[in-house]
Amino acid sequence: MHILMADDDKDDFYILKEAAERTGEPLKVSYAANWLEIWKFVIKTLPDILFLDINMPVKNGLECLQLLREDRKYDEVPIIIYSTSVSKSDIDKAYAHGANYFIIKPNAIDDITSMVKKLCSMGTDALRSIPPREEFVII
Repeated sequence: MHILMADDDKDDFYILKEAAERTGEPLKVSYAANWLEIWKFVIKTLPDILFLDINMPVKNGLECLQLLREDRKYDEVPIIIYSTSVSKSDIDKAYAHGANYFIIKPNAIDDITSMVKKLCSMGTDALRSIPPREEFVII
């Protein structure tokens, strides 16, 4: 499984990458710092999962989500908002624009590892679906 993480904080990428390695699953984690890097990546390679942070330069994660969901080519890519935001407005916008899940970034590496394991165990069909609103946020 190939995860693309879009986040302007590269430390968060390194933490997610370490958590992915700890799962023991065959995961590859790539990095994009902003919308331009996301776009350059996805026109060449579709990731199995795209993690989007909300607060990024150039375009924020919600704007990136909206642009990707406007193009049918990316319908099969599970897009997960991965943010420290707990704003109901951000969560509502993410759901309305077609994010598959909204994950509030855990602080501890063990919690991040557990979250990655949970996503892997869900399978691609479940990740591609849009869950009911009450199951959309993963804390």
